[in-house]
Order: sequence, then C-alpha cells, then structure tokens
Amino acid sequence: MKKINKSENKNTIILFSEKPILNPSEVKEYPKLSANYSIFLNTLLYSNWIEILSELKEKFEIIYFLSISDKDYLPRYFLSEDTNVIFYDPIKMVNFSDYLLKHALNNNSKTIILFSNSIGLSKKDFNRIFNLLQSDEPSVVIGKSDRDKIIFVCVTGVDKELIDPLLKFNREFSRYLNAISSKDIFINTLDNFLSINDFEDFKKLYIELSKKESLSYCSKKMHESFNDLFIEYKDLLNV
Repeated sequence: MKKINKSENKNTIILFSEKPILNPSEVKEYPKLSANYSIFLNTLLYSNWIEILSELKEKFEIIYFLSISDKDYLPRYFLSEDTNVIFYDPIKMVNFSDYLLKHALNNNSKTIILFSNSIGLSKKDFNRIFNLLQSDEPSVVIGKSDRDKIIFVCVTGVDKELIDPLLKFNREFSRYLNAISSKDIFINTLDNFLSINDFEDFKKLYIELSKKESLSYCSKKMHESFNDLFIEYKDLLNV
C-alpha cells in the first residue's frame, strides 16, 4: 500500500469504517440480514465509495481507514496497490483527532471525514463541500441522514473539539451539535443522504437506488451488485 505523504497540502478525504465490516466473527449483523449478506452490504457500500473516490485521487489526498480485524479478510480486488490505507486498532484509538494527526493528516489541509456505511454523495459534491468551508472564519460542514445520523464532517486541520465528538456521541447529529455549541463557529448543514444502520435504512436504500438520479452517486455496475442483494430480500422489501 502507498505510504502517506503528510507534507502534501492537498485537501483530504478520509473514508472511515468505524467497525469491522469484513471479518465474519466480528461484523455486526444488520437486523433481518444474515452475517454473510451483512458483509455483502458492507462491501458494496465501501466499494461504491472506492469507485467514486478513485476518480478524485489526483485532486485530493484519499485515505481509507479499516479495522485491523478486517485486514486478513480484505479481498484482493478491493483496494489497489497505490491506495493509502490505514488499519487501525479501536483499542489504541483513544482520541480520534490524535490518531488522525499521528497517522494521516496534514494539520493545514481541509479534511472530509466520511463514514463508509453511507451513500448519496456524487463526485461533484466533494468540491462543493470543500468550497462551503469558510477560509476566513472557523467553520464546519456537516452532512446528515434523514434520521439525523452524521455521514460526514468537513473541517480545517485537526480540530479536537470538532473531530472527537463524532465517535464519542455515536454520530448522532443533535448530540454532536450540543457538544460543539460552545465554539464560535459557522455551521453549514447538508442533508438527504443515507446512513445504513438497520433494516429501515436498508429499505430506504432500495427505494433510493430505484430512482434514476441515484446514478449520479451509484454507477450502473454498482446498481447491478446492489440488485443482487435486494433480490435475496425481495419479500421483505415490498414497500
């Protein structure tokens, strides 16, 4: 895997998997989905981001975070040899911000921390998000789902007060806002994305991917792969 060059001053996109997604003995099953199909769903969501982000790697620094427990279960085709990937140990990640500063981030760049169990951002959206981040005053851009789950934050540098509450408060939007409310900061919020956490979200994913506009953030090839999964649960997806 490629060694990360923290001296580069590119804006950074981190794709972060906050739990094991591939290891059968540790993966958390989605309600009503088997362990194997939970892994399949995790793989599809992560692969969809890889496909999108691979076309942005010349412009942005792309870093992939996966749990160390997934390392031995990583499919050979999953990440290319020139990929920036960090296998992290949750036990050693006391503070998210300290870990990022030590292992990944340039403290001067703008950074999007994107959670892998999400979908809905197209390639062009990343430029828009970085442009929304104010350069002349402290600010943060937050993307959330319709169920108030944070799917990304965009910050400048490694601001502990903006980064650490993400995992501490389980990416819950209202609790996160409360945690950063004491800061004198401009907050820009974007919504209508999906965070896939349970079967209700899975059904919403099925509905959203049936819409033509979903092709902007999920290619035809990825649609076909998702359809293979949806077919297995077609009786439960009659909505």
